[in-house]
Amino acid sequence: MSDKEQNILTLVAGQAAILGKCKSAFCHAVKEKFNCTAILHNVEEAGSFGRNTSGDWSAEMRYSTKLSSRVEVSVWKDDLTRHKVDAVVNAANEKLNHGGGLAQALSECGGPMIQKWSDDIIQQYGRVKTGEAVLTSAGKLPCKHIIHAVGPKVSQSPSQKEVDQATPLLSNTVISILQIVVSQNITSVAIPALSSGLFNFPRDCCADIIVNTIKKFYENGGFRGENVEIHLVNNDEPTVQEMERATRTILYPTSTSASYSGAVKGQNQTMTSSSCSSLRFENITLHLKKGSIEEERVDVIVNTIAPNCDLSQGLISRAILMKAGNKIQDEINKKKHTTPSLARVNLYATNGYNLKCSAVFHTVCTHRSESKAEQILYKVIWDSLKKAASDYKSISFPAIGTGNLGFKKGEVAKIMIDAVEEFAKRNTKKKLDVNLVVFPEDNGMMEAFGNEMKKRKGEAMSPEVRNYMTSFGSAAKETTADEKPTVELIPRDSTEALREAKSWTFNMLVPSNNMIIKNNHVIYLDQRDHKNLLTLQTKFHVHIKEFFRNGNGGIIITGNPSDVSCAAIEVESMLCKAQEDFTQAEERDILYSVVRWSCKDVPWIQTPEISAVLEKAYLAGHENHVVNNHKVNLMSKSLVDVYGKSRNVERTCLLAPFKSFNDSFYKRVPVTSNDIEKEARNATDAFGLTIVKMEKLENIVLKQLFEMNRQRVTDKPKRLYQRVSAQFCDLICRVGFQKEFAPPAEQKYGSGIYFSSTVDGALKLWNEQEHEQYIYIIQAQVLTGRNTIGSPQLILPPPLRADPLDRYDSLSDMGQTHIIFSGQQALPEYLIIYARYAM
Repeated sequence: MSDKEQNILTLVAGQAAILGKCKSAFCHAVKEKFNCTAILHNVEEAGSFGRNTSGDWSAEMRYSTKLSSRVEVSVWKDDLTRHKVDAVVNAANEKLNHGGGLAQALSECGGPMIQKWSDDIIQQYGRVKTGEAVLTSAGKLPCKHIIHAVGPKVSQSPSQKEVDQATPLLSNTVISILQIVVSQNITSVAIPALSSGLFNFPRDCCADIIVNTIKKFYENGGFRGENVEIHLVNNDEPTVQEMERATRTILYPTSTSASYSGAVKGQNQTMTSSSCSSLRFENITLHLKKGSIEEERVDVIVNTIAPNCDLSQGLISRAILMKAGNKIQDEINKKKHTTPSLARVNLYATNGYNLKCSAVFHTVCTHRSESKAEQILYKVIWDSLKKAASDYKSISFPAIGTGNLGFKKGEVAKIMIDAVEEFAKRNTKKKLDVNLVVFPEDNGMMEAFGNEMKKRKGEAMSPEVRNYMTSFGSAAKETTADEKPTVELIPRDSTEALREAKSWTFNMLVPSNNMIIKNNHVIYLDQRDHKNLLTLQTKFHVHIKEFFRNGNGGIIITGNPSDVSCAAIEVESMLCKAQEDFTQAEERDILYSVVRWSCKDVPWIQTPEISAVLEKAYLAGHENHVVNNHKVNLMSKSLVDVYGKSRNVERTCLLAPFKSFNDSFYKRVPVTSNDIEKEARNATDAFGLTIVKMEKLENIVLKQLFEMNRQRVTDKPKRLYQRVSAQFCDLICRVGFQKEFAPPAEQKYGSGIYFSSTVDGALKLWNEQEHEQYIYIIQAQVLTGRNTIGSPQLILPPPLRADPLDRYDSLSDMGQTHIIFSGQQALPEYLIIYARYAM
């Protein structure tokens, strides 16, 4: 599917009440199952329950952007004492005396040990200087660490000179925080507006300095390829707005270099500096910039096309065609044959192809001399914004109408900005970044847009806007109530994951007095989990029963419908934790099978757990890793113990030397392979399916183990297929095939890992996943070797002869179904995602 699903789910009162009772568990389950962040708006917290669940439950994320695929910066409104990250930053003083403000709140929530640990640091090392930071454990806080950072203090009404003198110290404080994050392998950190509270630093300057320092630290290579999430977290609205403003203007990937010098206040306010390159309307931020529309790095770019759909007509359309490639013209042509008149629909979306965007909105306008030309241009802008706000987060417009359509520059500027302003007022829940992109040499257009943006400061809606809206009354009536409870789902990977998360959420909230959760990881629940299940029964007045039959396990919950939903969400979160624990153990074992870290006189380094931790840090490009208070330099292969003594460390590859790709040992890469598509397409007509995406799955470690087993098995590997649930696609890429991930409806031929020789066969073998929105098929190379017919009671292949150690390599039904008993006999190669025609 070319369009993304809308990511907001509006809740009725009963659904909001359910999620209010299990917010944390819900967000944790959504994150683990679908790699989506769930943010709940206007949902009252009613307590949480469960096993080590984590999520962004009642926090509100205002903005998020990525500096790279591995470094993400986001702005949050939340209480730092309950914000769930690896480390939170405490705005401390030089004595680490946590007696007021944020420091006191963190110390009280974390327990008395936090002050004791801080006192120990002061006693051993002396005061922490302004601009420096130190690390302690977090006590009872929902994080692992506290970074105590000392920012500069200024007077209550500081002069500009005083602020300028303190600026380098605040920047040094942020650098100290980030250096600790990198050196200690912290993957997520929450930073407040340091020095802006009791230390009196102006909010706007504080926000600018923090964000600029993060940007420079990144540009100077400070993160060294690590995965880091930086949360800028505050719980007061003025500071949150300042952080959002600074982040949008300084880190926004397509914005100009201009920055605010003051707060964005009210509904319509431009920057207080002399530049007028950004303007805020409600939840929409408008940016003016010079550039080429076809080079934009945004979710959507807008194109104006001729009624005959020929993209080679017009300068902008031709530039987009040349950059995107002929496939974009082909997609337009196909739509032309299925739509009677493309001009009547005004807007049609295609894929971005070779462009740096996800989608292109092609619009059809009329010449200025024709009837209602201004209204049509206005509606084109409105419709583009409406579609973008539903599905995307950023959109770029060229100056529409100033070329062959005959509009004057001032007219275009007024109509386009009027449309943005009015749309923002009537869609206050839709956050969107809007760019007006002007050709670099067109100074007249830049001046026209700039003048219109300057007029908007403090201005009410003009009469002309009202006149435009009389022609499009239906659009004007679209509103969103501020107080409605909603769930916002933010996918980290794909549209497919978002759709699955929405479907799962809907199913969990549908009233039912009986709910069955199927997940074979139920067998890995420990004693504490079973105790929690008993507590859930009492808390929600439900009956919970575990089952495992015919190779399929799970949990059945019965009771009052709303209570069943609450308990089911908690159970899903519990199972996700067990599933991740299982996967991490498998990941540890497969890494230990191909590489070992060791150190003379430090035997615990060579344990599977520690060796795997060091290997993952090494592959991620970390220079140092601290484990059991020993600092390991992964590049120089040395270790410094708690007494300062240095020793050599060895990394031994047991099979063949290898290095990481993509800072890891596995990756998923989108592909278009004609060979694979042709074979996979055999199933499309018979089952009413269409292929929407294909990914190549690569794993260095699994490949080495597979090649080792290939030498043992005489026959060539077979190309086989397995149907999996959405939540297991990434896990299979990480640790290979496991029987817990994809048990068939019935294990007729043994308790092993099942495959089919065709996609058709896989769809028949796994026929109980109809609740999912898409169909996920993994193609693999499988070593079936010597095989014999299977039977239900077999947990291993039978012996070939009298020697019990000499066994068949696999089982089968002597048809399409094949069963192996070791995941190392199969190598995942491609993930094929199908959609049903009816979707």
